[in-house]
Amino acid sequence: MSTPEPRWDDPLLEDNASSALFKEAVTLASRVASSEARNRAAWLLQLRGENLHCVTASEPGGTQARGPYRVPDHPSLDQAVTSGQVVEGPSEFLIPVQMEGRVAGLLVVGEPDGLDVAARGSLMTIANIVGFAVGQAASVSDLQREAERSRRLERVKSEFLNIAAHELRSPLGIIRGYSSMLSEGMLPEAERGVALSRIADKAEEMARLISEMLETARLETDGLELELEPVDLLQVVHDAVNALGPMLGADHRFVLAVPPESIGMVVDRRRLTTMLTNLLDNAVKYSPYGGEIEIGCEHDDRLATIRVRDHGIGINAEQSHLLFTRFGRLVTPETSHIRGTGLGLYLAREIARVHGGDILVSATPGGGSTFAVELPLV
Repeated sequence: MSTPEPRWDDPLLEDNASSALFKEAVTLASRVASSEARNRAAWLLQLRGENLHCVTASEPGGTQARGPYRVPDHPSLDQAVTSGQVVEGPSEFLIPVQMEGRVAGLLVVGEPDGLDVAARGSLMTIANIVGFAVGQAASVSDLQREAERSRRLERVKSEFLNIAAHELRSPLGIIRGYSSMLSEGMLPEAERGVALSRIADKAEEMARLISEMLETARLETDGLELELEPVDLLQVVHDAVNALGPMLGADHRFVLAVPPESIGMVVDRRRLTTMLTNLLDNAVKYSPYGGEIEIGCEHDDRLATIRVRDHGIGINAEQSHLLFTRFGRLVTPETSHIRGTGLGLYLAREIARVHGGDILVSATPGGGSTFAVELPLV
């Protein structure tokens, strides 16, 4: 077997520095073990599960690096890995490479006959140095990943605060204005019902904005933990329509085209409702002149598909790559007045994906858009 590309997976590094370290250690081990009478090959093997894989090798005389090995099938390897002690096998001298108190690999020298005590001690020292060095490198890598995660979360927090300040200001201002007029008796009785309805609508809008932000923050930090339960997908569709229906203007109308039979699935009902509500809200917002929003549903033995189609302004191809990005908004002369966080579609697709599905889109400028949610039934 030819020597694999140098590689050392988690928890050790896979970069040029560690690759160079492995090669130098194995070359040095080969030189330490060799004598004028015999050149001995050396290998560095990494333990992955129950298998040992060759990371790098020194191959004097054309010796081929060996592996991978299934550890339980080789008594000498099994003994070295299990005990963490040096083992002299029939044809190899095996020195465990330990990191953080566990065996992470083996330094192997071929043809151990004739190795003196000094050489054996030097080989053990080399193995210890490799384990210590890559352990330190792994710690540095962990710190670097944590620092990058902190920087990313700080950027997200800043973006959230900017979006919250901008998007919540308008509905909050309307709520405060109507509340003030009601409390001061400035509105005639005939208009109070309209005012209360507007307050309720804006409060619901604020609640949805905050919910989107919290869900997105949760997704960024910990991922989404689904609360799965058996549901009828058609009922989820009706939940979303009923949730958004009261917020429709006179110029919009939902049209459902769903099969009469139920579609049983195991999903997170609340989050799936959120996903569909976001798609419906998007369809309404980007149909500023009104029209029908068509919601269709179909399925086969493998897949359920929900389609949300509007007849609005469509999508500019040059900006389509922004559709499902966090805080991504398609800003054109036709859409510049449309408010939004740019989180709705991002969150919708992530919810679909954690359910094992996805959201596809087809659209043309001025010709409306169709979003197709595909969800596996099993």
